Amino acid sequence: MGYYEDIELLLPHMSIASIAADYQRAERAYRAGNPIMTDAEFDQLKQELSRLAPHHSFLSLGKLAMLSLRNDRYVSLDDWYAALPGSPELVVQPKIDGISIGLRYVDGKLTEAQTRKGRCALKIAKLALNIPHKIKAKGAVEIRGELWGLPESEDDTRSAQSIAAVASRLNRAEGSGLLFDAYQIVGVLGDELQSIEDLQAWGFKVPDTRVCTKPSQVHGYHERWLRGEIFDAWPTDGIVVKVLDKELQRELGDDGAVPHWALALKKFGL
Repeated sequence: MGYYEDIELLLPHMSIASIAADYQRAERAYRAGNPIMTDAEFDQLKQELSRLAPHHSFLSLGKLAMLSLRNDRYVSLDDWYAALPGSPELVVQPKIDGISIGLRYVDGKLTEAQTRKGRCALKIAKLALNIPHKIKAKGAVEIRGELWGLPESEDDTRSAQSIAAVASRLNRAEGSGLLFDAYQIVGVLGDELQSIEDLQAWGFKVPDTRVCTKPSQVHGYHERWLRGEIFDAWPTDGIVVKVLDKELQRELGDDGAVPHWALALKKFGL
């Protein structure tokens, strides 16, 4: 029997991360018109994931699942890093203070856009100044990023986030325009740097991304951000540190609300 034909026997021995990964893979294959398992096998997989992790982000039917970030109010950078296996390389990016948007492309065409709460954002995504309506990619591709607004004038005191939030709620352009920074291609292998390169090749604006080999370097970037020396091209409320390697990210997984492989550092103590 093949792997998916054995799914009923394998499920009791699979981790939540493995079950979630198979569920996501099967759902994408089905949406792309190339199912890799029967409906019954898919239902078994979904049932088991629902039993083990009922609030898992992959179970948000009809939604482009988007996780929040754990921040340093609850766990320090050093404690978070100490809990990671080995001594993995990290990347640091600006934590853009906008609204999270998920995009879905099918055979290169933008077909869906949603906010974290599941509100349709396709119209506003198409109004953004730098979200490509088409990319050179086959099948289904999901992209995560942050949408933020430019003030209409010097007298416009609204934050970049509030401009984007109003635009999303009213489904119309606000301020002098909306910008989008893409930071994640969902479900790909490789590493964060390769994803950033791929996003750029597709025409997306991306955040500044810096590699670190140890937490002390991350501390240094955080201190520089606090002094306003880096990431000043974006409206930020902190920095984000992520595990560089995508395979390790997949192994670390998430708890259905926050990923275990990323941490937001704000203005709290480290």
